[in-house]
Amino acid sequence: MMYPQEIEVWYILPLIRKEIAKELLNHNLTQKEIALKLEITEAAVSQYINEKRANESKLDNDMKGAIQEAAKRVVNNSSIMKEIQDLSKLFWKTKGICKIHMQHDKSIAKTCDLCFK
Repeated sequence: MMYPQEIEVWYILPLIRKEIAKELLNHNLTQKEIALKLEITEAAVSQYINEKRANESKLDNDMKGAIQEAAKRVVNNSSIMKEIQDLSKLFWKTKGICKIHMQHDKSIAKTCDLCFK
């Protein structure tokens, strides 16, 4: 059994970082600039961009759109911590965390909503 907080740390946060890194690359930032913006190593950025890290889960179109908007704000010097926090909250609000939780923890029922009771 995995707790939702573990899902967030192991899957959601890396997925958010990966998708923001890929979006920042679309804004013509170098891997070094992306690493500085995300406060991670250049090696981590390379792994995100080359799909070697955080590729166990997929995003729906709404989350992709939210990440694209967050990346635009990061390009304009918005706080990466605030953007990741807001995106993480959105995963909870839209119950996106439930979908990823059910993918990675087979002990969770397909209709689980324990976090929201």
